[in-house]
Amino acid sequence: MNGLNRRSAMTLGLSVVAATPLSLLPGPAASEMYAADAGKEIMPGIRQVELGEWPVNFGGYKKAVVNDFVMAPGSAFPEEKMKNDMLCHMLEGETASMQDGIAFMAKAGLVYSCSTGMVGSDKNEGSIPAVMRVIDLLPA
Repeated sequence: MNGLNRRSAMTLGLSVVAATPLSLLPGPAASEMYAADAGKEIMPGIRQVELGEWPVNFGGYKKAVVNDFVMAPGSAFPEEKMKNDMLCHMLEGETASMQDGIAFMAKAGLVYSCSTGMVGSDKNEGSIPAVMRVIDLLPA
């Protein structure tokens, strides 16, 4: 291989790239946090994955209970009154959400709070599952 110089190596490399079909190159992988049967189904299209509970020592709270809710496309949490304070974090997908009559899109990365007695609802209007992490703050 004494005849292989920088120009020959570059030509060979470009030839290999040009001959490789694009379908053989790796594409972006679809993210899927949970298997389709993870957790337990709590209503049609919504699965609850229990992550645990931890002691809390601020604001008169005793513990934090953490759950992920996996919402299939088209599934929804009906309008309901919140039983306790909580933080919600959209991990994947997005939901059309409502809090005390104010509508907003909860997109991946958004963190928002709900307070005791607030009325809220969420619906996955997208084409992929939405994953919402809910941290329930339970009083002492």
